[in-house]
Amino acid sequence: MSAVLEVRQISHHFGGLHVLRGVNFSVAEGSVTGLIGPNGAGKSTLFNIISGFLRPTEGEIIDSGETITRLTIQQRSYAGLIRTFQTPQVFGQLTVRENLIAGCYKQGRTGVIKSLLKFPAVRLELAEAARLADQTCIEFGLEAVSDQLAGRLPAGQRRLVELARAAISKPRLLCLDEPSSGLSSEEVAQLMRILHQLTKAGITILLVSHDMDLMEISSVIYVLCFGEIIASGSMSELQADPQVREAYLGV
Repeated sequence: MSAVLEVRQISHHFGGLHVLRGVNFSVAEGSVTGLIGPNGAGKSTLFNIISGFLRPTEGEIIDSGETITRLTIQQRSYAGLIRTFQTPQVFGQLTVRENLIAGCYKQGRTGVIKSLLKFPAVRLELAEAARLADQTCIEFGLEAVSDQLAGRLPAGQRRLVELARAAISKPRLLCLDEPSSGLSSEEVAQLMRILHQLTKAGITILLVSHDMDLMEISSVIYVLCFGEIIASGSMSELQADPQVREAYLGV
């Protein structure tokens, strides 16, 4: 199975503070790959480097064989790398349905000029975006709130809106930062079903979470501690690893 993402010898420091030290791992195509670690391990810094919010002090990020270390956030997005955030990011003054329509923007081909001139192709694209938005609302259990302003929804539903908007853009790699935070147990179960559906649809997922139940869906989990990968394997393998138990579980 080929790697969609390769992290090679990534190091990062802020002044004299070394946050990451020679981190290496890969994300296999069509998989859910997990990344866990205690608070302060460097997970957020690594996620920001992968998604383009930070440049590493050393090392490379490889996307499907292409080096993307110096690409901007927007360039990575157009290349198919999409991320979500610990705090859900939605367009609060737009409805849920409008948020999802906005997520279709990368698939549009008519351009700004044709849009301003209201070419027939624009109407066709908007109609298709609306159809996809309605379909995605159903898949994510959001049809009952599709016409409500996203900013007025509870945190759990806002998180599902953010995830649905990311998924509708059809990314090759979807990077999820604490996606179950703020969700009820029922919503977490729904999220797990959705993530399974996304991988079946060909979307590869990199998952950062403290939720060990959610992490069970990962085929491989990497453990980051004090800026270094100290172990990798399945959940059962990691739970039996004394180094992981001491560093992450505190036992």
